[in-house]
Amino acid sequence: MSVSPSSVPMSLALETDLLREIQALNDAASLGASEFLSDQELTALARRFETNLKKRHVNLGFNLFAIVSDLYYRENFHSDILKAVLDPEATHGEKTKYLHLFLAFIQLHGAGVASADYANAEVVREEGKIDILIKDDASRKAIIVENKINGAPDMPRQLPRYLEIVTAAGYSCDTIIYLRLNGHAGPDVTGWTATDKRQIKALIKVIPAYDETEVDLLNGWLVPCQKAAHNPDAQHLLRQYTELIKKLGSNIMNKPVMENFYKLVLQGENLKTALSVRAMLDDLILYRVERLREHFQYDLAPFDRIANYQGYDAYFTGLYWKDAHLGIDIVVTPESYNLQFWDRKDRPGTKGHAKVILQKMGCLPEFVILEGLYTKVFSFPSQEEGIIAYVTTFKQQLATAITSQNP
Repeated sequence: MSVSPSSVPMSLALETDLLREIQALNDAASLGASEFLSDQELTALARRFETNLKKRHVNLGFNLFAIVSDLYYRENFHSDILKAVLDPEATHGEKTKYLHLFLAFIQLHGAGVASADYANAEVVREEGKIDILIKDDASRKAIIVENKINGAPDMPRQLPRYLEIVTAAGYSCDTIIYLRLNGHAGPDVTGWTATDKRQIKALIKVIPAYDETEVDLLNGWLVPCQKAAHNPDAQHLLRQYTELIKKLGSNIMNKPVMENFYKLVLQGENLKTALSVRAMLDDLILYRVERLREHFQYDLAPFDRIANYQGYDAYFTGLYWKDAHLGIDIVVTPESYNLQFWDRKDRPGTKGHAKVILQKMGCLPEFVILEGLYTKVFSFPSQEEGIIAYVTTFKQQLATAITSQNP
């Protein structure tokens, strides 16, 4: 079939227009990504998110509560610990010290309590199914402590029923302390009467266990208790429990960050841009590997080849010395470059050729052994150019070492 001469220019024109449209789309995507990433609100959210992630992965070390980790997710676990600290008759031997610190702490939250009314206080668990009840038979005053540190749901009319139980027993309830792990959300009021709501509102104080303020349970009470403790066992327990609360609290501190991020991606084209940024980040490792490969493809010596292994490893190969096959792998991760030097014929390194060469080069102390390979880590992006300079110098030193006649 013959082709009309006039159709060729038309085809080229269509291709040119298509390329222009693609270029315009790419330019728009790049501009959107740049604007999105430079948004100050997004940057602040990302930094908070990263900070909270680091706290989430804090190692508790040799911590009793980490050892019994299957228990500290239970509601009763925290109530038992708190009761043991608050109770003047507990085996910590500190009498009313921790209780009085607690009273001073809840006063900071506006609780109408007087220490003198709890001079003969008794601290009990599960009386009328109340988590912790602090009561004084002399003053007939009481404090209800409802523990929701593990996020247990509210039972129907839970707090109004507790208040009725305390009142029926002849006590005047000074306050209801509603402990949450994080945040200041109150109880579920489904099924409450107008009277229930009015009475509880006048008494309740919602206190977070940990929200990084001076008046959360950790900083406002547990830390002062730890500092005031004379009993080393009590001090040790308080320190370990404080670390546990900090770890548990940090696990959910990213929720407000995500709430703000959610609102941000609802705006305009932000979601589409965020998805594009994620796709670009996924491809960034491959791009960095190819960047290394292209940089060194004409500067291979003393190797004879550089290649890309599975999109995350730029590796030099083809250097034979004695009975070894020496190689460099630059493994690219989202946050680093891991330069690995090893003998490809001796993965465990038992023959020691890689070590001998590094010793001859005088750079053995710069490397650590990770998974059997001599490894030096470069951070990304702060050492982006540093990895290029180091590999260039390393190859030159390596070439000199393998040709040297010195042992």
